[in-house]
Amino acid sequence: MSSKARGAASSRSQDPIRKPLDADAVATAAFELFSRQGYNATSLDQVASALGISKAAIYYHHAGKEAILRHGLDAAMAALESMLQEAVFQSTANPPLDRFAYLVRRGSQIGLAHKATVEVLLRLKGNSEIERSLLKRRRAFDAAAAAILREAVTTGDLQAGSNPTVLASLSIGVINTLVEWYRPDRAIPAGELAEVVVRFVMSGLPRTGTERI
Repeated sequence: MSSKARGAASSRSQDPIRKPLDADAVATAAFELFSRQGYNATSLDQVASALGISKAAIYYHHAGKEAILRHGLDAAMAALESMLQEAVFQSTANPPLDRFAYLVRRGSQIGLAHKATVEVLLRLKGNSEIERSLLKRRRAFDAAAAAILREAVTTGDLQAGSNPTVLASLSIGVINTLVEWYRPDRAIPAGELAEVVVRFVMSGLPRTGTERI
């Protein structure tokens, strides 16, 4: 690490207002730029400027822009994947639609907490190894959501003949759209909004005994 980079990092660590610079802080600043102007249009110089540090200081935490991309996207996907392993989600003692409501709630909360990162994740086209890997993980998450709804059809909670894959895709699409338009300064708090999304999604599922769509 150069003396200039050490000086920049030291200056930030001594600033009582700013959080200490670490890999996550660099990625957060970078993804705010990636989401606004695109990954390809964002330079490390711009990231450094947004953080108020030298470009050299970034290399102390990340090998380059692609490493920042991988770091941020992996954190967002890991949060979603971790949710699928939580006890409340895994327990078959909980009815499948209760577990699906939990998936929608936590998915909304995680999406809003990683808003800029998820916006970038949703724009991936599979043009690189990193993008293809993340798209594969996204598809696995979608498949897990569809599996719960498939179970709900089997238990009779959803109408026979319902298409779990389509219903899961539509439900996750609501969360994705939420992440795209939500602005903390002119919307309800994220926690309240997640509950609105749960009510909206769950009320739209074709329950047994309701009119067929």
